Amino acid sequence: MKIKPKIKAIIFDLGGVIMHGGYLPFIKHYCENCFTPQGKKKISELEHQVNLGTITEKKFYLEIQKIFHVELTPKQMHDIIVRKMQTNKSLVEFIPKIKKAKVALFTNSIGLMALEVLKLRKVNTSKVFDKVYVSSKIHLAKPDTRAYMYVIENLKVEPKEALLVDDRLENVELAQKLGMQGIVFKETSQFKKDLARFELI
Repeated sequence: MKIKPKIKAIIFDLGGVIMHGGYLPFIKHYCENCFTPQGKKKISELEHQVNLGTITEKKFYLEIQKIFHVELTPKQMHDIIVRKMQTNKSLVEFIPKIKKAKVALFTNSIGLMALEVLKLRKVNTSKVFDKVYVSSKIHLAKPDTRAYMYVIENLKVEPKEALLVDDRLENVELAQKLGMQGIVFKETSQFKKDLARFELI
């Protein structure tokens, strides 16, 4: 009989998990050139820089404007993305019921947008999460082994005691390579079923 791993920390992603919409719909709608082979490479580089905080959010938008000829100001881009991000209320209401593990948020963020959106949508992070990690503040981003290890060590747990919940398969796969547990998030009902095997509620 396979022994279930004892989970001491659950680490949630923001976009596509706690929140839906926002950045990806914006890129799909306003930046067709971002999806050419060359465009994908360039936008990925820019995303990585702004996630790490090596360029500002405004600089990120100005580069999109210049390289991809998106005819919107940085403020317009920011406002469109923020406006489209909506809370996954069923998940946010469910998270406090997880009593047997620390609960953290670890998100790649365009500047400090993640914190702004959580505040605007009135998500009380201190009640929902024990710790919040924003890539642009810690200067580490997913998927990067150092980012995962930073969060795990800060939470004072072993990799096998940590569970990553992320909508991106590549992020979960890297976590699993490090010895962590992982759930690829699709919707709250599916997440609850997948979580049940860890006996946390």
